Amino acid sequence: MHTFSQRIKQELCTTVYEKSAIKPLLTSFFINNLTVHINSEKEWWEIRSQFLPIVRLISSLLKQQYKIKQQIGYSQIQKINNSRIYQILIESNLNKIRKDLKLDAIIPDEFIQNPIAKRSFIIGAFLSGGSISSIDKSVYHLEIRSTKIQYLRIAQKILADFNISISILSRRYVYVLYIKRATDISDFLKIIGAKQAMQELEDKIIQRDYYSAIHRLNNLDIANLKKITTASNQQIKMIKAIKSTKLYQQQDKKFKYYCNMRLIYPEASLLEIVKLFKRLHNINITRTGINHYVLKIKKIYKAL
Repeated sequence: MHTFSQRIKQELCTTVYEKSAIKPLLTSFFINNLTVHINSEKEWWEIRSQFLPIVRLISSLLKQQYKIKQQIGYSQIQKINNSRIYQILIESNLNKIRKDLKLDAIIPDEFIQNPIAKRSFIIGAFLSGGSISSIDKSVYHLEIRSTKIQYLRIAQKILADFNISISILSRRYVYVLYIKRATDISDFLKIIGAKQAMQELEDKIIQRDYYSAIHRLNNLDIANLKKITTASNQQIKMIKAIKSTKLYQQQDKKFKYYCNMRLIYPEASLLEIVKLFKRLHNINITRTGINHYVLKIKKIYKAL
């Protein structure tokens, strides 16, 4: 079964991109993924990924844009993580591609000047080095890795233009651009056009918020129940102490009804006592009236 990261990338790899989006996407992907091989005879390029749909997408975009021949291959399954590395080998039209995608430029400004180019650049960044934690966990974490700090700063600037707060840190031999806020991650998915993944994440956020609210309400109910029980036990103690007194006998029947109900229904709330008055004695009474009886019980008890 695919991870959430793979489902996002699968969605991106099955998207049909307009022509103006292809170059920024390829430029971003190549900056972060391209390995250049040179020997005495020739130069060739290599693109690698553990996710086959990414290799197929990049290969398709290269054919569409440059009509070049490529060779797609793969390695043996690795014992460490039980995965296979897929690769694209490119040997023709390298200078044309290099020049067209501005791969020798420090910052390919022309590819990040409009919304389509910006979004495409971020798509290439996520496909080449992005991942997101499982959305079944309580803490979300999206990151894009690269060995090129300037590249991530471009991505950071683009995301800032979309009002997403993002940080960059150094981790061993790579730099990591990361987002932790669930709302920012949802906005990120919207920016790159991963609508299904965004919906899945937002459904999970709503579900988690719902269960958190239920948990808080349950805790509140338990706390209220404890308060009711404590108050009820105190009342029962006082009622038992005053029932044999002359002062108790002088009280009206509604007061005595309440005292008997509290003894019989020790865990009943004030609202439930109100309903019992109506059901058992056909008497309409308010919670304020019952509170008056509670105060009277305390007053008689103190007078003992």
